Amino acid sequence: MTSDILLCTSHPALIIGAGGSLDMNGYTLSCDGDGIGVRLTDSDTVLEDTAGGGSIENCNNGVSAEGGGGHSIYDINATANFIAGIALWSSGNSVETSYANGNWGMGIRLMGDGNRVRNSEAMGNSLQGVKIVGNDSLIQLNDTSSNGASGIAIDGGDGGIIADNLSDNNGTHGIKMLGLGQVGYLIIGNTAMGSGGADMADDSFPARNGNVWIRNDFDTANNACIQ
Repeated sequence: MTSDILLCTSHPALIIGAGGSLDMNGYTLSCDGDGIGVRLTDSDTVLEDTAGGGSIENCNNGVSAEGGGGHSIYDINATANFIAGIALWSSGNSVETSYANGNWGMGIRLMGDGNRVRNSEAMGNSLQGVKIVGNDSLIQLNDTSSNGASGIAIDGGDGGIIADNLSDNNGTHGIKMLGLGQVGYLIIGNTAMGSGGADMADDSFPARNGNVWIRNDFDTANNACIQ
């Protein structure tokens, strides 16, 4: 980008496709309160902000990773969006050193399989910091604190790794696994304290249901099997 794009009425405001890339260069892209800010289509696109200081805001979804997947999102700030800051609909996408803070809905939403979110923030969102639905997600070394609902919500999928995240002072839970039959999760080395409900909560039945919670640091849990 070479200038700000403000209150854009095109939906999406920008499209990156077929191995393309976009560097925001510190500029701001804002929607008119609707639609998608940046849509990643096809496969293997790159969205980054090498200068830092830019933002994607006031959209329904700030960034929407679609198509065949394998997209890379680096150093992006997605804030004040209404559904999610970053939505990963396709599979095999990576979010690194990015910020999905202060959105009216979720910070980061993982719908596809094999998505990775590392070294990023999803803080101060009205709903969840990170919401997982797809299989084989990796959520590692992130700060998911101070959200209105759970910091990390495991709403579906099997076989994910939730490791080394900080998830303090969330409205409901630091890390929450809904009782929807998920199996094969490893939840290890996370810190969650100061939650409105249990810091760590597993509603699966029977307890843990093939998932492992180990070496986590918390004050309260709803299940004695959580360690």
